[in-house]
Amino acid sequence: MQVSRTKSTPRVFSRTPIAAGIVAAIAAPVAFAQDQGGELAIEEIVTTAQKREQSLQDVPISIQMLGNEALEELNLTDFKAYAQMLPSVATQPALTAGGGTLVYMRGIATAGDGQATTSLPSVGMYLDELSTTTIQGNIDIHMYDIARVEALAGPQGTLYGASSQAGTIRVITNKPEFDEFSSSFTAGVNSVDEGGTGFTLEGHVNVPISDNAAIRLVGWNRNDAGWIDNVEGSRTFPGIAGDTSDDITLTNTDKAKKDYNTLDVIGARAALRVDLNDAWTITPTLMYQQAESKGAWGDDLSDVLQSGDYAVTHFKDEFFDDEWSMIGLTIEGAIGNFDVVYAGSYLDRQVDGSSDYSDYSYWYDSIYTTGYYADIHFADTGLRALPNQFEGLFPPGSVGSRVMTGARFTNDDGYTKLNHEVRISTDPENRVRGTLGVFLQKQFHDFEQLWEVEGGVGTVMQMNMGANPKFEDTVYLNSMFRTDRDTAVFGSVSFDLTDAVELTVGTRFFEPEVHVKGFFGFPAGFQLMWGTDGESQCDAVPGGTGPWDAGATEDFNGQTDWEGKPCLNVDKTQEESDNVSRVNLTWNLADDNMVYFTWSEGYRPGGIQRRPTFGEYLSDFLTSTEVGWKSRWLDNRLQWNGAVFTQDWDDIQIGLTGENAITLVANGPAASVNGLEMDLLWLATDNLRLSASVAFYDSQLDDDYCCEDLGADGLPGTADDINEADKGTRLPLTADFKGNLVARYHFDMGGFDSYVQGAVVHQGDRDPDLDQQATAILGELPAYTTLDLAAGIARDTWSLDLFISNATGADEPLLYTSQCVAETCGAQVYGVRIKPTTIGLQYRMDF
Repeated sequence: MQVSRTKSTPRVFSRTPIAAGIVAAIAAPVAFAQDQGGELAIEEIVTTAQKREQSLQDVPISIQMLGNEALEELNLTDFKAYAQMLPSVATQPALTAGGGTLVYMRGIATAGDGQATTSLPSVGMYLDELSTTTIQGNIDIHMYDIARVEALAGPQGTLYGASSQAGTIRVITNKPEFDEFSSSFTAGVNSVDEGGTGFTLEGHVNVPISDNAAIRLVGWNRNDAGWIDNVEGSRTFPGIAGDTSDDITLTNTDKAKKDYNTLDVIGARAALRVDLNDAWTITPTLMYQQAESKGAWGDDLSDVLQSGDYAVTHFKDEFFDDEWSMIGLTIEGAIGNFDVVYAGSYLDRQVDGSSDYSDYSYWYDSIYTTGYYADIHFADTGLRALPNQFEGLFPPGSVGSRVMTGARFTNDDGYTKLNHEVRISTDPENRVRGTLGVFLQKQFHDFEQLWEVEGGVGTVMQMNMGANPKFEDTVYLNSMFRTDRDTAVFGSVSFDLTDAVELTVGTRFFEPEVHVKGFFGFPAGFQLMWGTDGESQCDAVPGGTGPWDAGATEDFNGQTDWEGKPCLNVDKTQEESDNVSRVNLTWNLADDNMVYFTWSEGYRPGGIQRRPTFGEYLSDFLTSTEVGWKSRWLDNRLQWNGAVFTQDWDDIQIGLTGENAITLVANGPAASVNGLEMDLLWLATDNLRLSASVAFYDSQLDDDYCCEDLGADGLPGTADDINEADKGTRLPLTADFKGNLVARYHFDMGGFDSYVQGAVVHQGDRDPDLDQQATAILGELPAYTTLDLAAGIARDTWSLDLFISNATGADEPLLYTSQCVAETCGAQVYGVRIKPTTIGLQYRMDF
């Protein structure tokens, strides 16, 4: 919300700090101003959702939008807080913070995304005109000095292309202003119940350089306090064939810590705006952010290791560092009667992380390998109690004892993204008007992701099999280069059939290409236990008789260390070509009331499997039919917007667990989603504002989802005909009902502009996975209700706010997960729960 400042419209409207963005979903995307009679009324807000300026109430899209003052009012610190609570948006948080949240819209989710060679995101993310959606997920932008956030629900494929299959979310920054100098500073502190203390520091300055040039500088530093403890404890791995004398016990004395999970975010943004003349403007931008997360953000709900409430017992370092920078350039101008826009950017992102993998090791070891994975001991007399397949491979007395120190999963991910878009548009006042555009994009992902057991079995085997010593502690390795290219031509034409009726048609022709090159699989020793993928696919060892020779120590015919990888065993390319379209009919019933009909398509490109020998997966498509309305009543004091829709999702890209517990993607069955979304804003009095928003969804699979059926397409299937999910199963992560209610009352108190505010949000239960066997093990994500409270005072150029988020202490999980598939690790389930009650104080000064 934005507020026009008048004598009877207190400045306090810009000062409500509802924590965690809970009321973002219900805060109406409007401004307030006095009408000609002096009464408070709802004022229009301009949006560029359709890549041209329009009043929000004239855009035939189900859209939620928050303006600059609303973002300040709600005290949003990151995008996840806003997106998670929108009626049309569902999120899947991660056990690590700082950029791990996956975003979905209108129920289009399978809960199997987020890996390096699986599906691209289904929701597009933009910073101004620049795409920020990377191959493995979105970046988490700190929300400060933002002009508005636009959430466009439903397929946006014609205008926004790939990964806007289910919707698009745009973060629009404040631009440099020529007319005046301005600056502000915000400082806040908060305390988490039974946790630590965090803080936020933010500031901006806008400096006019001349009558036609200005620069805007923004900076922030945020610390999110922890509340989950890493409790001191131990874990005993079983010995060989049940021999307890060979047990190995790990302890975490050096890793135990109170308030284990913390997040530090620093960043800056600079923008220069120059009007070259009356027709042309250039806006170069530069943005940088680093988020450093430590610890685990979910706790062990099953309490296998008796860690306790809001606690884990982990044995390895855990962190997630996400550092990125982006250079952007926007050029706007006119050539004759045509408006021209160029938008280009280059994004460079580096993500490094490490997670405890002791659960994975323990449960696979206990269930499947009866001890020889965790504990193969060597003595001076040779190998002892080794399974038959290892006999004779190791010379007696060649190595000493090795003790496993615990398992971990590490990742080193580098992303680059380069995109260009050029659009040419006719005069928007013409009765027939249109837009034509060209889009080029190249994404690159260099990733090295390892499952490591330091000082364990791998070291011994690698030393005796001539394998690459760089990976001597590695059990499994993904080390590849992935390149995604997208070339598209798009356009739309609008016709004013009458003064009140408009018809718009648009289409987008696209050609995606994905190329994966590198190494995947097991190092030499572990292939004896679990599979043939890996170093056995490298060239034969000199003098050996097979793909590898146990007694050799030479390199693999010069193939060792190909681009830092053991060798090259993957080199695949996939290309596609298709188009999506959109048809819209809008009928303006009156100045403040309209209805619309929209038929639209969205898509998500296909790709190469994480295990490329199993082929590739193709694009999946979403088709939506929507009828919506936007209306104002009671002399512009009541706004009621809504939409009814049905969506058909074809050739669903589904992540599934294949051979050796490797996640693959297959084009599965079809699904459908029917829904109703509504939001209401009522200015009940000049001092009291009420807002509400609801969303109802009915989603289901239209066919059985069965691994045996997928096996017919070349993917590993099951030995029986048990379905992963039956026809009629609802899609995961999205509740059947989501609702929000907020009340805000402002008043004068001793000469201070003052307010109190309360917000309630409710979300129904959700399935954590499409696989119903996994859901039966993990359990449904329960429904929850939270309450936020806030109060504040303001005078002249300063304000002071007190807020309490999650005042009732709701603690329901937002995510269920385990370190490996639920069928194996499901006895030890983690939950990322609602953040405990947090009390905060914030001070702001404008200069």
